[in-house]
Amino acid sequence: MLKINLRPSEWLKIGVLILVFIVGSTAAFKILKPKRVLPIYNPADLNASVVDDDLERVGRGHRIGNFELIDQWGTRVDSSLLEDKIYVADFFFTTCPTICIDMGKNFQRIQETYQSEDRFNLVSHTVMPEIDTVEVMYEYGQRMGAIKGKWHLLTGEKRELYRMARREYFAVMEQGTSFDEHDFIHTENLILVDEKKRIRGFYDGTSDLDTDRLIGDIKILLDRK
Repeated sequence: MLKINLRPSEWLKIGVLILVFIVGSTAAFKILKPKRVLPIYNPADLNASVVDDDLERVGRGHRIGNFELIDQWGTRVDSSLLEDKIYVADFFFTTCPTICIDMGKNFQRIQETYQSEDRFNLVSHTVMPEIDTVEVMYEYGQRMGAIKGKWHLLTGEKRELYRMARREYFAVMEQGTSFDEHDFIHTENLILVDEKKRIRGFYDGTSDLDTDRLIGDIKILLDRK
């Protein structure tokens, strides 16, 4: 068997060279590896069942439009509330005994993760404003630990809320051949919106794994700014 007799200093040099090679290769891989870019969703990219007929062919330029609602503090708000913000939106109601419980827990996780990030917000819209008054939304927010200025709970006119769910966020499936305010069903969808009010992702708010993916995607948007 061939024996290699090297002095300790020579072994040290070889070890250093190997270490430099490993570190260099790792750094090069990270530099050259393409960064993940989130898609931008427009109505034409989505299942037709979540898009009103007159929007189905819109293939570019969709933005979350203006709104007029009331937050859990009784303040009238519009789209300026979310100006230049990255945010996650959902639609729920406070007395929901099923999916909204898991969605609320996952919103708590997201809030905790980005609690100190001023560029990020959470927005929960009620689908039962006749029950979810300002007072009810405030109490729900207190129970959930919603931080003022971070997690906005919005109520208001029912028609406005349903219009937003259907035509702005594409958060719900249509019922049968048509959709109106009496057909609304709350949804597990969480919608990620960037600072330009473009939709960048849809996630299952009842799934811990999908929420993990959402938390990662929020970071992607924050890191590119």
